[in-house]
Amino acid sequence: MTRASAALNLDSSQTAAPAPAPQVADAPAATLIAADGEALSARLIEIGTTGAAWTATLTRLDRPGLVASLYYGRGVREVTLLLADGRQARARITGTAFVADGERICQLTGLEPLA
Repeated sequence: MTRASAALNLDSSQTAAPAPAPQVADAPAATLIAADGEALSARLIEIGTTGAAWTATLTRLDRPGLVASLYYGRGVREVTLLLADGRQARARITGTAFVADGERICQLTGLEPLA
């Protein structure tokens, strides 16, 4: 074995295993609260930030029909997002839809920084 080929011979016991991908069940809990006090809980599956601006996608809504009723039926667009870690901010519901498995999701855009 040449010196160059020996350098490429990696022992698998010495290499680090890749970190597992986060599971949806591990995502932080979130609560949406409408101005009239209606609340529903969900799992936050995605939050993106650009500077102080943020967007979020919620899934596993405990009352998915409530989101549709608020958004389509009553025209509610502004809500408060409360995260399990205590951060909260006003947000605008930008959409609600069904994903491939028939689960309803809710998409938000922050109206103020999460604090």
